Amino acid sequence: MNALTIEALGFTREELQQRIVDQACEQLMTSVTYNPDADSESTVESQLSRDLRAAVRKQVDARITAIADEHILPRVTEMLETITLQETNRWGEATGKPLTFREYLVQRAESYLTEKVDFNGKSKVEAGGYSWSGTQTRVAHLVHQHLHYSIESAMKQAMASANSAIASGIAETVKLKLAEVAAKLRVDVKAGG
Repeated sequence: MNALTIEALGFTREELQQRIVDQACEQLMTSVTYNPDADSESTVESQLSRDLRAAVRKQVDARITAIADEHILPRVTEMLETITLQETNRWGEATGKPLTFREYLVQRAESYLTEKVDFNGKSKVEAGGYSWSGTQTRVAHLVHQHLHYSIESAMKQAMASANSAIASGIAETVKLKLAEVAAKLRVDVKAGG
């Protein structure tokens, strides 16, 4: 009688082990669902597979963040601090003086804040240009808006306090006057004899 061997089945020991591992993974990573309407089964990702995928994604994201913090951010910071910008004409020829990135930001901020704006705070470009009147700088407009808001808030609060005080004063006065009127209208009934 011949003994049945793996080789007789046409597999090597390694191939059989690989098939068993593949089948076990397939069983763990998928689930079978049944659709009664279609009277059919379908294979879907198992909860274990979804949890494993989420854990892997979390680890990868954490590692990418660590690499960025360690290598990329210092390099970007260095580049921003050492980069120089220079205005050029349309042919690429330098026309202005070289500026560091920080100097450029300061210059742009100053330009933004001192730009002429209309009463709505819009520049000529933002407003469209037609019948635009630049009456003030942007910083003056912003200060004006802030003061207007602060004064309006304070006035609303003061009015609410005054209204409350006036209302309670009126209520007290009405009570006193009603009591006086009621006292004067008292009728004494005397029995005659």
